[in-house]
Formats: sequence, structure tokens, C-alpha cells
Amino acid sequence: MVDEIELLRKMRGEVPERMDVVGAERRLAAMVNGAPAVRRPKPVHRVRIGLALAGACAVVVAAVAVVQAQEGKDVGVRPPGGNGLARPSGGSNGVVAVLERAALVASRSSVAGIRSDQWFYLKESQHLGGDLPAFESWDRMDGRRSAVRVEGEELRVGAAEKGPTHVGRTQKEVEALPSDPDALLRHFRGLEKERSPLSICHPRCAPEIADDVKVFGAIGWYMKFGPMIPPETVAGMYRALAKIPNVSVEEGVTDADGRQGIGVVFDAGDGVKGYYILDPDDYHYMGVKVVRADGESAGMSVLGSGIVDEPGQTP
Repeated sequence: MVDEIELLRKMRGEVPERMDVVGAERRLAAMVNGAPAVRRPKPVHRVRIGLALAGACAVVVAAVAVVQAQEGKDVGVRPPGGNGLARPSGGSNGVVAVLERAALVASRSSVAGIRSDQWFYLKESQHLGGDLPAFESWDRMDGRRSAVRVEGEELRVGAAEKGPTHVGRTQKEVEALPSDPDALLRHFRGLEKERSPLSICHPRCAPEIADDVKVFGAIGWYMKFGPMIPPETVAGMYRALAKIPNVSVEEGVTDADGRQGIGVVFDAGDGVKGYYILDPDDYHYMGVKVVRADGESAGMSVLGSGIVDEPGQTP
């Protein structure tokens, strides 16, 4: 029988040491009335190439969005089954419009208080060179215990993870983050140790984009822990992404598991792109992938996440 706890530790241990890894209504009204269209990507042939970092989570920002009005005019239409705001048409301003919309949805979400005896749940798949079975992990918020269940195996409970994905430590970090996008950018540029869900540049980024990759990676790292992030901080992260140079939006992007979403794309040059994939309806974080110039890709997908009361329980 596979020792799931040991497997999870080994997966987490394979992360490289350096990971390259209101005005709201006015803003949205201006974007809806004048933003150009988001470009659609060319199909990408994905070659799944293997294992790296385990642990993390989706930014679950599902919310009930209401139609906003300014001077008696609707700034969005309510599409059937959608989040209440129409997607503005547009081109060069597409990334700002889409991420502002995601920020508005996030800011309207509510997060219940998290108790120290509760558990952070994540279901994840990894595709980085030899696909592993999907696995579920539970980490107690006080940092005392963790559990893992590999697909087809029994639940195993053991000692808590003490590395960079320790949820107790991460919760304190996200609660201390600013919600202002410019303050977030300054904070992430100043991190002593880079964080990223998946390395974009190999082995190192070009000096002229290194700081931008650092910020892009750090935002993605924390977005994985969505259920524990304050809504206004999530909103600030989306707005901060829109301010990073070389970031654009592509519709119709697929994650490493073939699910379609909206891609927030960092173009690292030389045909290399890093993607965060967002759900097209409620903008929650679905995963990350990196596409190389030769068309090969690596990715990790969040298949479920949330806060639960005991290991083995799912949201």
C-alpha cells in the first residue's frame, strides 16, 4: 500500500529552492462602455510532463453579483446562469476589464470565521512529467495534524506539514496582506524568498522580467489558498495582476485537466507563457500551467477546496 503521507511530503520536497516561478462602479462602467475585445488564443497541444509541488488551493470567490447602475443606466446585463455582470467587449483593455470584474465578484463574497480546529481541504491533480493520480489533502488550521488520500487508497492521518505550504502559517500571512493592489505589488516585490505555484522560467528569468515574474508567481501561490483569504484581499490580487507588465487575458484556455476557463497570461518571451486559469462564471482559481515554445506544457489543477470540520470530509 502506498504511504500517502510520505508521498505527499516527497512531492512537496521536490519544489526547487528558488521558485521562478467607490470608484468600483465607475471603473466597471467605463470598461463596459469602451473596453475592446479579449483576444482568443490559438489551440495549444499539451504534453503532460510530471511532478512538482503538492499542496495548495483554489481561490473560491463564488458570489451573488448584482447589476450596478450609474446615473440610472445599467453597467451590466444579467445573463442566464451567470454571475450577474455581462462580459464587456474590448481588446487592449480586456485584461483590466476582466480582472476588475473578477475583483468585484470576489469583494462581494463572504467568508465565515475559520476555527483553529478546522481543516483546510484540497483536491488536486498534477501533470508535470508522469501523471500522478489525483489526491486529496486535509491540513488542520492549528498546524497539528494533516491527512492525505490518494485516489483509490485509504485516508491516512499523520504529522502536520511544516514547509511553505503549512496552512497555519499561510493563514497568518494572508490575513496580514494589504488589499490595495499597489501595496500588494510592493509587498510581493520585496519578498526575500520567491514563491510560485509552478516555475515559469528555466533555469532563470531574464533580468528585465524577473521582478514581474516574482510578483505574478507570488500572487498565484496565495490564490491557491482562496478559502482562507479575506474577500477584499482576493479582489486586490486580481487588480494587482492587471497592473503587471506582459500580462494579458485569453478566453477559451484549458487547464491541465482539459477544463475550459479564462487564462490570465504572463508572457515571459521566447514562446514561454504562464497561465492562471479562472472559472468563466465566478472567476475562482482553477489551476496553473506553463506552456513552452515547443508546445509542451506542465500544470496543476485544483479540483476542489474548502474549510471542513474533520479529515475525510469534503465541502
